[in-house]
This record gives sequence, structure tokens and C-alpha cells, in this order.
Amino acid sequence: MKGKIEAAANIIVILFAVIVGSVFLKDRLSTPAPEPDAVKAGDKLDSLDGWDWAAHDQTLVLGLRKGCHFCEDSAPFYQRLTAQQQGGSNSTIVAVFPDAAEAVKEVVQSEGLRVHALAGVPLERLKISGTPTLLLVDRSGTVMNAWTGMLSPRQELEVMRATTAPTPRDLKAPGSTVQN
Repeated sequence: MKGKIEAAANIIVILFAVIVGSVFLKDRLSTPAPEPDAVKAGDKLDSLDGWDWAAHDQTLVLGLRKGCHFCEDSAPFYQRLTAQQQGGSNSTIVAVFPDAAEAVKEVVQSEGLRVHALAGVPLERLKISGTPTLLLVDRSGTVMNAWTGMLSPRQELEVMRATTAPTPRDLKAPGSTVQN
């Protein structure tokens, strides 16, 4: 009798191991779902309602979401970034949220961000699949650079430099002291 109980227990353990193993292998061997088509340098963006890419040398789009903890944790960097634009940045800053612009106006103000415009549009329209996302866009609406997620100090410096770098128009300006 004792032998039959041990044999039954062993069979149950083996069956359990086979089931757990097959579930594990299925997850490891299955093809992952394709990633959404995330924005990248070179992508051409649709126009934003009321925003003309061509009217600005370059636009820095801040793709944010109300309640996004990475957006909130990045607020000190965005404060420095938007303050920089007051002191000589060649980028115009637009904050884009999936909510109506009026609904996020208080968020932008409470965080101390100085932006030129707020836009309430579905983020997918700009190929933004996660927040926060920063897009540097040229006059033709082409993405020159994209940063997603909470940025490292090196990436923050990269954004700061990109938004203060001379534009092609600056390089052609009469009396310009900027050299290639």
C-alpha cells in the first residue's frame, strides 16, 4: 500500500513539473508581440492642430501624460530645459498630452514649465508609444531626434545641447560668427 501511495505521489509531482515546464517553455519559445511603431529620427510627423512646424526653426515636443510617474520624476529637468529656452534656446517648446489642453494646463503650471503651446492630441498621432517622450522636430515636421523615458544625465545634456545648437538658418545668417 505504501508503495502505491509513493508511486502516485511521484506521478503527481512529475505531471506538475511537466505542466509548469511546458508553460515556461511556451512563454520562452513563443514569438513576442510586435512593438508599436515608435517614433524615430527621420519620421515625418503630421501637423498639430494650430501648430505650424515651418514657422519655427525647430520644435521640442514634450510628450507627457497626466499621472505618469516618470514624467513627474523628470520635472526638474523639464524646468531647467524650459528655463533655458528663455535664455537663448533656438527651440520652441510644445507640451503634448493625450488629454484636452485645458485639463493639463494646471499640471504644466504647477510643475513650473514654460512652454510656448499646449496641445491635447492622441499621442499615437505623433507615434509616441510611451511617456515621457521628447521629439526634436525641424521646420518640415521631420523628427531630428527622439528620447523616450526618464533620461540619464548624459541624455539630458544631449537634449540641452541639441536645443541650443545653431540651426542651418543660423549658420547662413549675415554676420553670423558660427563656423562649421
